[in-house]
Amino acid sequence: MTDVDDEELGTLFRAAASDSGAPPPRFDHDSVVSASRRAAARRRAALAGGVVALFAVVGVVATIALPASPDRDASTVAAPMLAPKPGARLDAGPAADAGSGQAAAEAAGAGAPPLGPGTAECADRQDPALRTIVEEVLPGVAGAPEAATTMECRPRGERGINVEVSDGGAVGLLSVQYLPPGVIVALVPGAVSAPTVSGGTVIVSSRASEPGAPPPFADRLESTAAFLAPRL
Repeated sequence: MTDVDDEELGTLFRAAASDSGAPPPRFDHDSVVSASRRAAARRRAALAGGVVALFAVVGVVATIALPASPDRDASTVAAPMLAPKPGARLDAGPAADAGSGQAAAEAAGAGAPPLGPGTAECADRQDPALRTIVEEVLPGVAGAPEAATTMECRPRGERGINVEVSDGGAVGLLSVQYLPPGVIVALVPGAVSAPTVSGGTVIVSSRASEPGAPPPFADRLESTAAFLAPRL
């Protein structure tokens, strides 16, 4: 198309615009501005809806990911303070019986109140009150060094002593443990137990320092438990 043709085309457009018989335009400046504002409002509404939906999804995921609170209730079963040798089998001992313990106390003629359960938050594994009573029946325990024990916090109410003793030519460990009422009793091989007057159980056991050697006080464990039962 030439420059002349462009000029003629411009003349035709101007003539059409000035024609009074032409139909009026379907939009003006105000309608264009209003349409633009409506489109902008729709875009903002869509954006806000997307943000709300995103937060809702994140909230659901966070709720699912939260771990459940662990159950803190747990039961503890007491074991003897003198641990068995590796591979040793535990045998269930007799449960404590308050009635038989009371009968033993009356037979022994014990006049002092029984020592009963310990009061510390964690059981004392070298209980001085229990050791005093043990030294009455086994004088050889007096002055004996305390044996090493673990740092485990044993249940409240237990008492115990663990000492390195010498009984003639027999050298080893002596363990005496008091378990309060309601505790399941487990005995290592060779240990003896007896129900106490307070409704608990006393366990007496010994172990030689060398494999195959005789344990100390092996022939006095039963009499020691019988002596302690009416006093605990």
